[in-house]
Amino acid sequence: MRLSQQLPLVGLLLFLLFPAHLCEICAADSKQQAKISPLMTMMIQTKERSPALDPSILIALRLARQDYKAAEKTFLERVKQTITEQGETLSSGQLALNILALTAACETHFVTTQNLVTKLEVKFRKELNSIGVSGHPLTNYYQVGLDALTLCLLNGTLPNQTAEYLSVKQNKYYFAGQFFVDTGAVAVLALTCLNRKHPDQNISNTITQFVGMILKRKTKDGIIGNIYSTGKAMQALFVSSEHYDEGAWNCNETLQTVINQISEGTFRLPITAAQVLPALEGKTYLDITQISCLPSPSADLLHIWTPKPGEPTRQPTRNIFVTYRVVDLINDHINDSTSVSVPKGSVFLKVMEAAQAKNYTRFWFTTESSDWGPYVTSVRGIEANSNDRTYWQLLCNDQPLSQGAGSFVVSADDRLEVKLSKY
Repeated sequence: MRLSQQLPLVGLLLFLLFPAHLCEICAADSKQQAKISPLMTMMIQTKERSPALDPSILIALRLARQDYKAAEKTFLERVKQTITEQGETLSSGQLALNILALTAACETHFVTTQNLVTKLEVKFRKELNSIGVSGHPLTNYYQVGLDALTLCLLNGTLPNQTAEYLSVKQNKYYFAGQFFVDTGAVAVLALTCLNRKHPDQNISNTITQFVGMILKRKTKDGIIGNIYSTGKAMQALFVSSEHYDEGAWNCNETLQTVINQISEGTFRLPITAAQVLPALEGKTYLDITQISCLPSPSADLLHIWTPKPGEPTRQPTRNIFVTYRVVDLINDHINDSTSVSVPKGSVFLKVMEAAQAKNYTRFWFTTESSDWGPYVTSVRGIEANSNDRTYWQLLCNDQPLSQGAGSFVVSADDRLEVKLSKY
């Protein structure tokens, strides 16, 4: 790290003496640890390499209570390979996540020799320049928040107006009228890091605004936004208890609700497991620089979890009927629907395939693979277009889905819809 990037000695010591959290943390107890072991097993056993998936898993493993040295070594090598082969082409957020993973794995020497902090500074400035010119970043505000968090934790150079760019303004944290919980949560983590280093009332006020918006998305069972954004929301609320009233959030209720979802197969993808595990361990991304780098006894997963017959996916016993509709009111004013029969337990994608088999001309579609499962790229030849900021939105009974086409399990009489929408 360049000397110019170091905090003044006194400030650095004060920052290191700050507790990683400013509130009481809820985390899985010894009994609950057994219930979260399937998440660990799922991450460790994944074979697919991915610039998005690998660093998230490595961070989750390093923040976990137990050491899994063999798995950590595997994912560390994958992260290093990604940096070596694809470093220049990674988006700012992807680079930031890889830097965090390397830091969590005590590979600060690799970060320094590869000059990764400086490279992230350059990418971050381009994001901010794009916001200034076009009103939106080159990527998205989740990545911008991740950039700021990483540069703050590693003492990189941040423009003076960083907090202003992260502030709650206009609709940059909203999508289809809904607040982006995970994006707001990452902003809280970044702003908390900035505020701990250089206390500022304006930053504190912004954190309070974000926390209020996050808590507004809390449901009666403790889920915040949706089940997949809850992990990041928990991290944000862990570090910001001074910004909300006592009793505004029951941490243990949220923790138990999330743990209960594990056995239901909700976190069946490795990326979803990696997103939620740190919070279940009572950790946040602010803890990454606090991980001990002292040698520890080699350990590995002793009991490999395997799903019992019928878990989490049960064999269908009968067929159900659902309606399926394709809507494009932006270009061709398409509004076609049909009724299809699929086996009970089918996911949204199976409904799309059934409709396509029934009438290819009206319902054909294409997908691409991603860490979050199949992503719908086109329907009836109409492609989602990042330049036009359009995408194919999935809905069930008029409600946008928080799961992908390959994950959301449909129910009898559901009204399913793919709709070309703008973001």
